[in-house]
Amino acid sequence: FSEIDVDHSGTITLSEFQRHLTDARVQAYFEALELDSSNVWTLFKLMDEDQGNRIDMHEFVTGALKLRGAAKCVDLVNLKNDHNWMVKKMTRFMKRTDEALKEILRNSSSVAFLCPAPNIEAQA
Repeated sequence: FSEIDVDHSGTITLSEFQRHLTDARVQAYFEALELDSSNVWTLFKLMDEDQGNRIDMHEFVTGALKLRGAAKCVDLVNLKNDHNWMVKKMTRFMKRTDEALKEILRNSSSVAFLCPAPNIEAQA
């Protein structure tokens, strides 16, 4: 981490990360952890838990531990189940929102009849 953090800010930027992934020692480190470093941007974004565009020591270590090795079948099934659950929740939310908007529009058309909109051209 400290070798990648060139400016000694305590965090790693994407550019620092990219520069050091060409270093044979850094590549060997990632290979030892079974981390695929071929897609630098994706690896950086997955490690950047708070999406602050900087990786601190904690994010680097926990990200490396979480991402090392190949994905297990149970991880992929769990991810698929979570995704399907979220799709169902979003679909229900969108239907309720659509129904509520339609109701608002129906009610606002009757209100507009009782309270006509001001004539903007007359005010100008």
